[in-house]
Amino acid sequence: MGTTVHGVLERNARKYPEKEAFITASNRLTYAEMNNTCNQLARLLQAQGVHQGDKVAVMSRNNEHYFYAFFSLMKLGAIPMPLNIRLTPTELAAILKEVDAAGIFYEEELQANVQATKELLPLPHVISIQQAAALAASFSADNLDLPIDSRDVCEILFTSGTTGTPKGAVFNHERILAVATAVSVNFGLSNQDRMLTLMPLSHSAPINTFFMSGLYCGCSHVIGDFAPKTFLQLIQQEKTTFSFAAPIAYLLSSQDPEIDQYDLSSMRVFAYGGGPLALASYERVKKAFKNDNFYQVYGLTEAGPNGTLLYPHEHLTKSGSIGKYPTVNMELKVVRPDDSETAANEYGEIILAGDSLMLEYYQKPEETAAAIKGGWLYTGDIAYRDEDGYVYIVDRKKDVIISGGVNIYPREIEEVLAKHEAVSESCVVGIPHPEWGETVKAVVVTKGTVTEAELRAFVSAYLADYKCPRLYSFVEELPRNASGKILKQQVKQLN
Repeated sequence: MGTTVHGVLERNARKYPEKEAFITASNRLTYAEMNNTCNQLARLLQAQGVHQGDKVAVMSRNNEHYFYAFFSLMKLGAIPMPLNIRLTPTELAAILKEVDAAGIFYEEELQANVQATKELLPLPHVISIQQAAALAASFSADNLDLPIDSRDVCEILFTSGTTGTPKGAVFNHERILAVATAVSVNFGLSNQDRMLTLMPLSHSAPINTFFMSGLYCGCSHVIGDFAPKTFLQLIQQEKTTFSFAAPIAYLLSSQDPEIDQYDLSSMRVFAYGGGPLALASYERVKKAFKNDNFYQVYGLTEAGPNGTLLYPHEHLTKSGSIGKYPTVNMELKVVRPDDSETAANEYGEIILAGDSLMLEYYQKPEETAAAIKGGWLYTGDIAYRDEDGYVYIVDRKKDVIISGGVNIYPREIEEVLAKHEAVSESCVVGIPHPEWGETVKAVVVTKGTVTEAELRAFVSAYLADYKCPRLYSFVEELPRNASGKILKQQVKQLN
């Protein structure tokens, strides 16, 4: 059968029944309490007709309700699909239709958004987590022990290509636990660690790379939504030892005028990803936190996410690099178009291989075949190795904009702009930003009269706020090469 993700929760409930394991703003739950509640919920869902293999969206902020939904679905053999709570009903309905979803398990505070989504796409199971938990209290809290194999699909995480069409990266228990194993080994995690999770659990790194590794080792988990003051307060109050965040989270927290008044000495690992910390920013953050235990991690959703890391002692000489060696169960190459490895300082594409790669993009065989060839994941990230073997990313073949550690896809925004009757064409690019890494800029060619304010309002009706352009520029034409392809680097230089 092999170990399953929910099996790890059950194991921890036996090993550490009284250990405070899920600490949120409203609750402090032991491993046993979380496991018992999830068993009751799973039985309720079973009684309501949720079956093994059903794909169910999970929509919740970072709190105990998220995990009630996540684990209860897994215990049934259903497939949780964490979704970003900031997505609009239009975006949610498109994603859910794409993967033949059976329903949504949601936190009550998100009801308005969920109900609007249901009106666009009727689904058989649309269930409030809080209401379900109240109803489930009369059900047995014993483990269900259904015949679920470690190779069974247990999770779909959403990524997006250059077209902006949602793609579901499919994982089984084995692949997720391979990520957990790698992070546990490379960061020396143990059941003494207290992991702080404030990045959205709908994103792949917070849930698969870091929460799962903490679960695997029996850590305590301090869970909430990020705010600079909250971050500092929770480290001090809960004596946390480990966190993962986008660089912007550390930069914003480091600017708190009262940071010197917090005791942050318990922290042994500050992991960050989604973009590098420039050397000057790293020095500023390190000084503010009185701590130099900063690790950069690199990986893709499709890889687990799993990949490489840059250790604290490497930052001073190799800042901006994603590191030299991948984690214990991964391999990395930088290759030419013919798949031969590049020489030092020669650009090529990063490819990754290992135990944690996704199984496939859900029902997208052609895109799966293009992404995974011969057991290697082709990342689309263009990079080079220096003379010492350290890898530096120079561009993203897929034109992804990374703002605050979140991936934003230009094509998706361009397609929304194209719906406006006064827009002839547009090109969306990422512009360097001192804190967010990149910010979104739309360069627009108009065929009528339209103001920036009108476009802002128009786009916000279709897209989550973090995807909406912060900057607009209006031009008579977009720069192109001889074959008519838009020259994005030149677009970035336009005022």
